[in-house]
Amino acid sequence: MNELEALALALEVEKAELRFYIEMAKKAKDERAKKMFLFLAGEEAEHWNVFERKFVEKIVEKCELPTIDKRVLEKLSPKYEGSLSEVKAVEIGMEQEKLTWEFYEKAAEEAKDENVKKIFLELAKVEKAHYELLKAQYDSVMKTGIWMDYQDFSLEVD
Repeated sequence: MNELEALALALEVEKAELRFYIEMAKKAKDERAKKMFLFLAGEEAEHWNVFERKFVEKIVEKCELPTIDKRVLEKLSPKYEGSLSEVKAVEIGMEQEKLTWEFYEKAAEEAKDENVKKIFLELAKVEKAHYELLKAQYDSVMKTGIWMDYQDFSLEVD
């Protein structure tokens, strides 16, 4: 997969994750869960903006539109039907963030443009931090049944 295809796919993945987290926030009964899902939705929207800027730059540079491998997009998009418990939504979010950070790391390895490589690596770290946030939330709920306050959880990356 070339850089332009990877950027196009990243845009679609971020859009799918954004929709997933917004949908989960709408359905969340617990106010802290709702806030966490909205926080993650905002993060994914920011990632979409980063990828969009680089994607447009690359399109102008190459004067071509890439194709998106629908099978890969399907694999990288959140899978859920109907209503989910908040715990199930966190489990799906964890799986999604792990798939996304691994995809971004692989895309960075294959990128020839150092700026594209840097974007993929930076966002891979952020997606991994999202996974850690969701994992901590999952561990908290499974051990105590109380949603942790995500604002005390650092998402700073090196």
